Amino acid sequence: MKTWKIGLAGCGGIAEAVYLPYITRFPNMEMAAVCDIIPERTKTYSEKYKVPNWYASVEEMLDKCDIDIVMDTATIQAHYDINMAALKAGKHLYSQKPVGLTVEQVTDMINTAQSAGVKFSASPIHMIRPDIRWAQHMIRDGAIGEVTMVRASMAHGGPEYFQFREVDPTWFFRPGAGALYDMGVHALHCVTGLLGPAKAVACMSRVSEPRRTVRSGAFDGKPIDSDQLDDNYIITLDFGRGMGLIDTGFCIKAYRTPSIEVYGTMGTISFTDDRKNPLKVYADIPERGIRGWIDPMLMERFDLDFFQCLCMKDLVDAIEQDRPVGLAPEHARHVVEIMCKIPVASQNHTLETLETTF
Repeated sequence: MKTWKIGLAGCGGIAEAVYLPYITRFPNMEMAAVCDIIPERTKTYSEKYKVPNWYASVEEMLDKCDIDIVMDTATIQAHYDINMAALKAGKHLYSQKPVGLTVEQVTDMINTAQSAGVKFSASPIHMIRPDIRWAQHMIRDGAIGEVTMVRASMAHGGPEYFQFREVDPTWFFRPGAGALYDMGVHALHCVTGLLGPAKAVACMSRVSEPRRTVRSGAFDGKPIDSDQLDDNYIITLDFGRGMGLIDTGFCIKAYRTPSIEVYGTMGTISFTDDRKNPLKVYADIPERGIRGWIDPMLMERFDLDFFQCLCMKDLVDAIEQDRPVGLAPEHARHVVEIMCKIPVASQNHTLETLETTF
């Protein structure tokens, strides 16, 4: 059995919380190298997680280390350059979200991966979640009739508010990052993954907090000017017959509403926070005397923390089986197009037509 050597670019919070501790559970994977623009942090992570090689740049890692796969967990603004360097070097790639900031950037990556003959897997991981896949199955089988609307609510109080960070979170509030690329991308992937490509988008957005204060971590108490990017979004999507409604941003400290609900002519699929029973279904089937809430039996269970690493299992399986990855970059490109047209739709109060598909 081949051991796939992984080089991780970007030693931030998600790398330490998820990938570095859990990736060794896979017997056919090895974290061979880490790199980051802060050498001290890279060296610390290398020693803490027993990674044999550490570097100060992705270019140095690609030049000096024998790796098969690059895992990009760097800041949003750095993804395109890191991803292109990896693909041009002939490495398979998994990139954190969003993989790029424009449709042209993502198309460039897709074409480069195809030319190099390597696999390119694009976060977020929602399309390989068992609950999402089971909901897709029920929708395709007509369990809730014709879908009329999907609603998603994915937000939090801001990266400076609820997450302990050793690195200054100010970059989240600067151009190239922001609530839309950090949180909205999740909701948009889920909604389009369930209903398919959207045809048009409209939006209202605002800056809810023009000044913030870091609430934990190494920069606790630091003030941040956060008025450059909107942080509060109400997004509507036109799917042709069905519609989508998304609220997202950095402006909700806490909420109890379901993260996703799908409404159809014969029922509802509601996503819960219960890992044992992540879906509730309201079924209205008069001919069978059914009208009420039921718990569907999922075929899989998942550990949420370790599950984040299944992106790598999917990528390695795709390489070994020569099949498409479960996290398609074409889907990511469609979501990037939506995010690029949201500011235009919000500023001009228009319905913006979408051109990409997946």
